[in-house]
Amino acid sequence: MNNLTNKIVKTITNTIKSVKAIITSPKTKRVMMKIITHLWLVLSVAVVLTPVLWMLVASLTPGKSLANIGLLPDFGNMSAEHYVELFTKRSTSGLFLPDYVGSFFRTLSIAILNTILVVIVSVLTGYALTRFRFKGKKQILLGMMGIQMFPSFMAMLAFFLLFKRFDLLNQPLALVFIYGTGAIPYNVFIYRGFMRNIPKSLDEAADIDGASNIQKLTKIIIPLSMPIIGFLAVNAFMAPWLDYILPSVLLTDPDKITVAIWLFRTTDPLRPHYYNPLTFMAGALLLAIPIMIVNIFMQKYIVYGLTAGAEKG
Repeated sequence: MNNLTNKIVKTITNTIKSVKAIITSPKTKRVMMKIITHLWLVLSVAVVLTPVLWMLVASLTPGKSLANIGLLPDFGNMSAEHYVELFTKRSTSGLFLPDYVGSFFRTLSIAILNTILVVIVSVLTGYALTRFRFKGKKQILLGMMGIQMFPSFMAMLAFFLLFKRFDLLNQPLALVFIYGTGAIPYNVFIYRGFMRNIPKSLDEAADIDGASNIQKLTKIIIPLSMPIIGFLAVNAFMAPWLDYILPSVLLTDPDKITVAIWLFRTTDPLRPHYYNPLTFMAGALLLAIPIMIVNIFMQKYIVYGLTAGAEKG
């Protein structure tokens, strides 16, 4: 009896040791870490995609009610009426383009012009403040730093009065000046931080070869700065799409509004001509397409740019 008990105890002990050895082995730890990592990634994707899936189902549900909309579509009760409305509904002014399409391309034109302005001004200003010595340079940097301490909405009244004075109210493209100039201090500091990592010996070598400042900028600095320029371009392109406050103050004409204002009006019951929360879902999904495309193709620049300006030169 004692021998049998000893054998059982010995067997259990050996089994525990074997299991412990397997669990604590480097290979098992690597496998467990991979499993945990993949489970975490699956959970993160589910958390991110669940609202998108719900919006997609809602956009394919007929009517105007958000009640009883689940994550799974009712295939027997699906409709593309909200997407059709986006591309057909016109305001009472009888515009050539549907309201949503017009506001979408209006915002797209603002985003493109803003990107061009921001990149040109930020690169030229950052280059000048990094490579040249001139009187007032320190004051310019301090002024830019001081501007960043105040939120942009504090200047909303000033923007309104300025636009009214120069007859720029209800001029969508005029928003480019606010978006572009408002982002200059931040963008210049980011670009300047990156340029500090470009050796000045390259400029000196170009000077020996007789290169002008413009040639040094276009042939040396800009090619080496493409990662941070891409980051600045992405930020500038995305700025107008989701901004509601500034356009709502400066653009009151229904024929001149941006896509963010148009979408907001679809959630306002006091505007029966626009009101339809499910149309908002459809419009928001379409609005995400250009932003998603830019983020996919410029992802490496976004990741790089988040840290480039903070590096010590």
